[in-house]
Amino acid sequence: MSGRAVRLRIALTMAGFAMVLLGLGLRATQLTLVDGQYLRSKARQQQTRMLATQPRRGRILDRTGETLGLTRESVDVFVRPRDLMAGEGDLAQLASLLDLPVDVVQRRVGSKSPFVYLKRRVSPARWARIRRLGIGGVGIENTRERVYPLGPLAGHVVGFTGIDGQGLEGIERQFDQDLRGEPDVLHVVERDGRGRRWLLGGEWEPLSRVGARVELTIDAGIQYVAETELERAVVEFGAKAGTAIVMDPRSGEILAMANAPRFDPNLFASSSPSHWRNRAITDVYEPGSTFKAILAAAGLRAGAVFPEEIIDCEGGAFRVGRRTIHDHRHYDLLSFNDIIAHSSNIGCAKVGARIGSEGLAAAFADFGFRRKTGIRLPGEVSSMIRPASSWRPIDLATASFGQGIAVSPLQLINAFSGIANGGEMMRPYIVRRVIAGDGQVVLESAPTSLGRVIEPDIAAAVTDMLVRVVEEGTGKQSQVPGFVVAGKTGTSQKIDPIGGGYHKTDRIASFVGFVPARDPALTILVVVDTPTRGSTYGGVVAAPVFRRIADRVLRRVGVFPRQDPLLERPRRATPAGLLPATFQPNPNQSESGRATFGAPTLAGAAFGQVTPRFLGMSMRRALVLAQKRGWSVRVEGSGYVVSQNPPAGAPLPDKGPETVLALNFATDR
Repeated sequence: MSGRAVRLRIALTMAGFAMVLLGLGLRATQLTLVDGQYLRSKARQQQTRMLATQPRRGRILDRTGETLGLTRESVDVFVRPRDLMAGEGDLAQLASLLDLPVDVVQRRVGSKSPFVYLKRRVSPARWARIRRLGIGGVGIENTRERVYPLGPLAGHVVGFTGIDGQGLEGIERQFDQDLRGEPDVLHVVERDGRGRRWLLGGEWEPLSRVGARVELTIDAGIQYVAETELERAVVEFGAKAGTAIVMDPRSGEILAMANAPRFDPNLFASSSPSHWRNRAITDVYEPGSTFKAILAAAGLRAGAVFPEEIIDCEGGAFRVGRRTIHDHRHYDLLSFNDIIAHSSNIGCAKVGARIGSEGLAAAFADFGFRRKTGIRLPGEVSSMIRPASSWRPIDLATASFGQGIAVSPLQLINAFSGIANGGEMMRPYIVRRVIAGDGQVVLESAPTSLGRVIEPDIAAAVTDMLVRVVEEGTGKQSQVPGFVVAGKTGTSQKIDPIGGGYHKTDRIASFVGFVPARDPALTILVVVDTPTRGSTYGGVVAAPVFRRIADRVLRRVGVFPRQDPLLERPRRATPAGLLPATFQPNPNQSESGRATFGAPTLAGAAFGQVTPRFLGMSMRRALVLAQKRGWSVRVEGSGYVVSQNPPAGAPLPDKGPETVLALNFATDR
């Protein structure tokens, strides 16, 4: 190759390098001067991050100041697999300190990711032990964790938070924004090429602003009693689940809200989500015979019945349309007091027919069964009661004794508390105060009246009936030594979701009542879902739970047995306003399908020997009743009683041949 060709190649090469250098210079100038600000911003976004410290959630306390939920300092332990320097023995010790299986730790440290969490929410004391192992590539991020010092106690009420500190259930969820506070310290974190994080700007600083403090009406001691006694019954009777609520009927405060099975909010992930559900507010069930107390209040309020009135319970079977209603025993003639005490479905169905669909539905609404209580807990549901306009006669009959409708446990105990409180309904509440981190009161609850649903004399009459349930009827096992208890048992069939209709064996056993009956301090409800061992009756399964809870709790709230128990047991005469003097025919309302009668006219006579209501009875039944009372009867006509003298409710002398009862019969049905 000639010298000229060599020189030409060198010149071309130098020109090429010059062009490359010129292009690089121009590119560098563009990146520096034209795009420099944009690129610096992008680089900073990729390499650094503003990291907010997790705020310190406020505490959750019971009414006595016992801590139910708090936040403590914690660390998240991570590993950078590329930098790991550890032997098999070190990994085994690390796994032991983290309470993790060795194979899990080995899998995580073997990840191809540059950054892997080994375990989150580790105590600083445990991290100090891990750090002494000297394992390279293992580090921590400072954080905080939510802790529930009393474990499963009130877990369904308190709830829990997720790994990011967000409230997921219970009070934690309902008051999440108040509890979590707001972070006011931000830290700049820089990442290197391997994804390692470096904290810029000093040490980790605690937040100065904490979340609000939530104070509950729950009493941890009462809650413990309710939970342990409920769980004892669920285990003893092999039940599916259970609910117990303790309430102060005078204020509406919830003192305990228990569910079984329980779960530990510290370990919520290890429990089934079905166990997290607060059944006291999220579930509805057919209340069964416990609802007869509401019927009694509605019947007395409407003047459709009076306590000592005799009602024919048809020997235990009564047809309504094409359906037949049965009693658990073959009752014949019972007073309304005895109908409630012995839980006669037929007697209640007859009283319900007198009240009528619209009247009974209105009473349900007044007692709070058409709306949520507003308890300030997430997931509350309302009742399932169809509009009265769609009720058939059988629907009215079954609603009268608590079938064909569904209510929540909280709704039912609140209605009973209204009776216990002399007819005045109080709004139930479970949160007393919410106090912000700076001391400002965000929310404060106080006893709130929802209005009077029944007059005090009617509430007293219903209370007397419920006392008889406990002392003479189906609720004997709820008796608390030294106290008079008023309450009602319930045993309701469960809906069969597969075959339709009611399940042949599955039942819900319940009891709800208040104590002391004359001056109530506690209303207690117990519901046991699907007992499978032994009895399924509310008087056997749920009533003893009521007794044990009441016996242990009354003294805690400062209520002790009277020196003379008889002072607690006055036999109250039937209130004057509840005695009907006569019934007037009403063609628009039917009690039994045989005859129609309207509401009674109220009289002011004091209670004594009163004339039963014979209207609508067959001649045979009327004569049998009169014969049992030892009365002489003057009969006119045949068929069914259409008028009587003396009228129903009128005072009569003692039984004997001088007592003459005139009954007029007619065949017109």
